[in-house]
Amino acid sequence: MDLVQENRPERHLLLVDDEENILLSLRRLLRRDGYSIHLAHSGEEGLAILAQQPIGVVVTDQRMPAMTGSEFLGKVKESYPDTFRIVLSGYTEINSITDAINRGAIYKFLTKPWDDDLLRGHIAEAFSRYEMKSENTRLAALNTAMINAIPDALLLVDGDRRQVIMANAAAGVLLGCAAEELVGRAIADIEPLPLDQCYWDDIADAGFRPVQGVETEYQRLDGSYFPVRKTTASASDGDARSVLVLAHDISHEREIESSLERLNAEMASVFEATEEGLLVLDGHRRLARMNRRFNDIWQLPEEIIGSAEGQSILGWIAGQTLAPASAEAELVAYFEAPESRASGYFRCRNGETIRWYANPQILDDEVIGHVFGFSLSVAPEVWSVESGPGG
Repeated sequence: MDLVQENRPERHLLLVDDEENILLSLRRLLRRDGYSIHLAHSGEEGLAILAQQPIGVVVTDQRMPAMTGSEFLGKVKESYPDTFRIVLSGYTEINSITDAINRGAIYKFLTKPWDDDLLRGHIAEAFSRYEMKSENTRLAALNTAMINAIPDALLLVDGDRRQVIMANAAAGVLLGCAAEELVGRAIADIEPLPLDQCYWDDIADAGFRPVQGVETEYQRLDGSYFPVRKTTASASDGDARSVLVLAHDISHEREIESSLERLNAEMASVFEATEEGLLVLDGHRRLARMNRRFNDIWQLPEEIIGSAEGQSILGWIAGQTLAPASAEAELVAYFEAPESRASGYFRCRNGETIRWYANPQILDDEVIGHVFGFSLSVAPEVWSVESGPGG
């Protein structure tokens, strides 16, 4: 036995004839081919076996009491359409099975007495077709399962007729109906915006043009709209112009963006309303943000702001104090251990005392930025009028 036979599923063959000697003769002939052979003396017995076993091929006599072979195979076709059906009978009975042949109830008509090799060949061919059909059915079911497992809406659209010809389960959920209800619907009912209609016009006129991550709006069956990000790919087969559309619902993203915009607006309001001058540097010590109060206190030159270098900004601030070198050293020393924070006072050349502090911005235990705050303050009592912080 070769590897193909070892890996092949068991082949169940049903033989139906009211004559015992015919059944035994067929079983002796076909046993060598490795089939699991089931015998039935009537159509009723055959149907009972079919209900219990995964029969791939049926070989039946035509002339049997109670139920003819063609009548039996008609019932087999109705209940077990994938099973291959063969009639083994005499030439004189061809007229009685013509209707069954025309209805597709019979796969092959073989005559008695049969040619052994010819009969074995036809049965082997029938099993090959049965297994191929079963494998195709299995693959189709697997493909359907995979398509339905995709969380985004997937639509297959006939580009010429502009109709949906396939939709996955997620598309049905997204559009508020069963996926089957989308088949046959015009894509314009789902993508009603003018920009989308122009896209389908272009496909009809000039051929397929892919889009990647285009934001648009879809319409549900209840008439409501929601935002999606759409990507398309060609699924054309020969002359059929088909387009695969993948649509991702971005309603949640829009809600988050809207929430962030509101939060940023609120933070900007607080940022500007405080009496402190605030300077925010990013993780690379570059200017991320500063409020108006900060600029009012220090009056930074445009070239310093334009450089966006945190070191240059802090150097300018230190330069406005009575002790520039020590002030800059204090500010820069914070970067050596930002987690411990830092604060102090500066005496400025204009006579004002500035209280300052520096705090890190931390995300997942990592410093991602730095906030410096500055405010006018009363000089600490330990300072003399003439001395600086160290005097």
